[in-house]
Amino acid sequence: MKMKMFLILLGILFVSACSREILNEEHKVYLSNKGWEIKKSIEVESIILDIPNEMLSNDGESGFTFLSEYLGEEVTQYVYELKEEDVEGKHLKAVIFEAEEKIIGGYGILPSWTPGRFNLDDKERLINEQMIKQ
Repeated sequence: MKMKMFLILLGILFVSACSREILNEEHKVYLSNKGWEIKKSIEVESIILDIPNEMLSNDGESGFTFLSEYLGEEVTQYVYELKEEDVEGKHLKAVIFEAEEKIIGGYGILPSWTPGRFNLDDKERLINEQMIKQ
């Protein structure tokens, strides 16, 4: 009976270890260089980049110019929950885009803010404006 319980426990540990996604090291470095730290991976999705012109002009003003360069192309979108939190205690998210297995850019998502997306280079500004916790 003890051996059976041991094998069941071992099987559960094995399955949970296999299902845990290993974080992409390049993404960790990319975000770390901008001052962010990944808590966990949320989603990975391949998409054909299709963004309306109105959004593109807003994105350009926000510093997301890389998006327009890849319109109509297949990119992979990685969404991460960050360790950093907004002033309401909600974790920020980062979205990183890759084309042909190379990082082409990304942006952050601030849950308690409209429009919600921010340039990943703006961590100090967000702290100074008291939009995120330090």
